[in-house]
Amino acid sequence: MYIIRKGDKMKRVIINEENIDINNVDETVIRVKALMINEKEELLVVHNNYTYQFPGGHWREDESLEESLSREIKEETGISINIEPGPFMVIEEYYSNYLETRNTRCNKMYYYIVHSNEGPKVEEMSLSELEKKTDFNLFYIPIKDMEVFLKESINNKSIEQVIGQEMLSVMKEYQEKHAGR
Repeated sequence: MYIIRKGDKMKRVIINEENIDINNVDETVIRVKALMINEKEELLVVHNNYTYQFPGGHWREDESLEESLSREIKEETGISINIEPGPFMVIEEYYSNYLETRNTRCNKMYYYIVHSNEGPKVEEMSLSELEKKTDFNLFYIPIKDMEVFLKESINNKSIEQVIGQEMLSVMKEYQEKHAGR
């Protein structure tokens, strides 16, 4: 089951190919991500653990989504940001036997748009031990080139397939919302 619901402010995509009953979910993991856009119409992209992704990370129960995103952006980029409340898109994915753990899991990804002309500040970043041990780096890609970049990355397997498809759908929604601006 693949459901798309679109309200005035936020698009909600539900991917539940196994028709998992929401009441049977063992765990829910919530993440927050940002399309960080500068005045040159470029997106900040993370390369880490041999794949690409948008900056962001795990939500903490003692924080709002926006507070978690601000914290994650500061940790990963060294940039302090102000966020408008409310994501522009959420993707919910349901899995039985997630990563062969026998757990039924829901992954929820909340996406925000953040405008910032500040570049990454390495001296202010607080990377996790895993991020320090892997190939963590940041770079900008022009928005107009992002779709081709993601498709090529999926084809040459330099991005994990699910993450790549998710990033493509987020970019499509962003471009639909901001066409003609």
